[in-house]
Amino acid sequence: MGFCASLLLNALRVKLKENDLTYNELSLKVNVPISTLKRHFHSNSIGIDKLMEYATVLNTNLEELSQIARDIHNKEEGTRTEVLDEIFYNHPYLYDFFYEVHVKGKDVQEVANENHLNEQSVYIYLRALEIMGLVELKSDGSPCFLTPPYYTFFEGSKLDTLFTEKLRLEVLSQAKRPVVGMSRVCLTQEQIDQVSEMVYEKIQHFHFQNKESKESEDIRKNILLNVTEGNYIHLSDGLINIESGLLKELYETINSDELL
Repeated sequence: MGFCASLLLNALRVKLKENDLTYNELSLKVNVPISTLKRHFHSNSIGIDKLMEYATVLNTNLEELSQIARDIHNKEEGTRTEVLDEIFYNHPYLYDFFYEVHVKGKDVQEVANENHLNEQSVYIYLRALEIMGLVELKSDGSPCFLTPPYYTFFEGSKLDTLFTEKLRLEVLSQAKRPVVGMSRVCLTQEQIDQVSEMVYEKIQHFHFQNKESKESEDIRKNILLNVTEGNYIHLSDGLINIESGLLKELYETINSDELL
């Protein structure tokens, strides 16, 4: 579907309100018992055929529902990013697991085998990411990620600072001469900001232009006003086996900030 069922169901409930209909009124229109209809509207296992049946009655389609789902998700992401940064900073191995499985696209079992993670820990990692709103676990336990394959740090957060330091150490550890090196250049702070913005936008343009190519892994780079090989940046010293008590901590943290 392009989106997990829960996000599309959120969008469907938005359309229900827009049409000024109650569950009872909709159940009469589609000739479905209200108890069944409510279950459908809150069941992540709803089939696409049933979803589109309700969508048609609510004068919408999959394209509009997907856009509404994106808007809802983006709004929620903006409110939770700062708290998620704090969680990832305190438990950097969670970020590295997310990075391995979602950003790098590795199979969960492959990551588990490479890092000697037991079955319980794998479940805790996935459940932790679900509590954080980054993934939805399907009935078979496999993850459905609710975000694009990257994670954007909240600017100025401790996690942002940690990543920048890890990146700096990675770049400077390589014996590469700077591609651009100039001294005693007269620039105002405003001009420095303009140069930084121009460079950033150009790099982003080239990145998205090249990322789908077959050579994307071979040409991956890290940049810190210097160009080195694009090694992945890990925030922890390695993935570890973790205890279930972490889930209670995360649940309380998320709830205390009224993010659920």
